[in-house]
Amino acid sequence: MKLLKHIVLWIALTTNTGLCAGELTEELAEQLLQSHSNNQRVPLVSSIYPDLSVEQAYLVQSYYVKKHLAGAPPAGFKAGLTSAAGQKKFNLNQALAGVLFTSGDLSAVPSIELSQFKHLMLETEFGFEIGKTITGLVANQAQLRPHIKAVFPVIELPDLGFASKPTGVDIIAANVGSAAFIKGKPITLFADLDLNALKVTLTKEGKTVNIGQGSDALGNQWEAALWLVNTMVAQGWILEPGQFFITGAMGKMIKAKPGDYHADFGELGSISFSIVP
Repeated sequence: MKLLKHIVLWIALTTNTGLCAGELTEELAEQLLQSHSNNQRVPLVSSIYPDLSVEQAYLVQSYYVKKHLAGAPPAGFKAGLTSAAGQKKFNLNQALAGVLFTSGDLSAVPSIELSQFKHLMLETEFGFEIGKTITGLVANQAQLRPHIKAVFPVIELPDLGFASKPTGVDIIAANVGSAAFIKGKPITLFADLDLNALKVTLTKEGKTVNIGQGSDALGNQWEAALWLVNTMVAQGWILEPGQFFITGAMGKMIKAKPGDYHADFGELGSISFSIVP
């Protein structure tokens, strides 16, 4: 029922000829795009339109993302704030969803330049590669699994460089901080892996800076994946083979600082990367 309500609200907003579905939505999306293009602090849409709802914020996000993509396909999709603590911090009672850009793939970059971002963060996550097109809502985990070609470790690098402290709708409208990511080696034989039990340890210069577990994402990796897929489908996205999605942080989201990092994802392998000033 909750998902159906979301879809009904989305349709109502997209067919509305009023303020948010028209000029204001375009204006907010354009301001977000300009701040990104000029590497400026992200404006708070809530300060421009204080009554913006979660559903309306997603509509702004859609306008902004499509302007950013300029006709190109997305690299994938992301979940954010999948822990109760994260949601409480921003006065939310739900996880958030956004779009990943191909330009954000830093998997083959020798080192990540901190100066290229405004307020870069680090998250350890699991990725799911899509093997079969998803065009409609997926009923359950069993129906979702045949669409998944591989799973792999991911370091997400969201950029939370807002002009001031954001609200939940600010984060949604600005595409949940989507900026960059590092993909690990895909594993196609994952049927017997208990993703919820897998632990991940992130170290910096050999010192542990974060510990997480698969179940940190909405309590269940496959349920988090199902929620994200259906959320993006409800917003009109088609999930294509070769694209992927990530299900939210395991452990904490930490501030990115210069240094050499190593993330051990257990049976899913590891990712090493460096951040420079």
